[in-house]
Amino acid sequence: MKIRTRIFALVLLLVLCFGASAEGIYFGSHPAEDVYIMQTRAHTCTLVAATMMLRNYSCQRGTPYEQVTASGVGNFAWTKKYGLSQDFSIGQVTVTSNADVHYCVDKKAYLINVLQYHPEGVVIYDTGAPHAIYLFGYDSDSDTFYCADTTHRNGGHAIPLEESIIRGETQQDKINTIDKIWYVLS
Repeated sequence: MKIRTRIFALVLLLVLCFGASAEGIYFGSHPAEDVYIMQTRAHTCTLVAATMMLRNYSCQRGTPYEQVTASGVGNFAWTKKYGLSQDFSIGQVTVTSNADVHYCVDKKAYLINVLQYHPEGVVIYDTGAPHAIYLFGYDSDSDTFYCADTTHRNGGHAIPLEESIIRGETQQDKINTIDKIWYVLS
């Protein structure tokens, strides 16, 4: 009888733990307000989004993130001909790009997974627009992705992905247009 009670207690504990972990999960981060910046020149959305990602990465490590600027990142990552480099390094930090999201059947699950491993956030890019924004969080309770756009219309603060200027009416429409991401490799 004691074994049955112990097994029941163990199963109940596992169910409670698993159930608790399925609800109320937030993936990513809540960047400091001064992590957000806006583009000051046309056609630099990828650069500005990458700068916000690197500012948040630096902030999470307790280093002076205010010193991470678009012009500083641009010195290492920007080419006049192609825009943001596919891969670049600034000091000990390496950023890489990935177009696997373009081929994903479930882009939403892909982005949630990426935010689990990259709480500093990622740059997401819609080549059809073309436009890039900084995606940094997902709230499972509200089924909402959070981002910072780079334009003056929506930029400079956290907004739901649905309010970004990425093409589409709904959050899922916007997710479906994403072709590429950049993320911190190391």
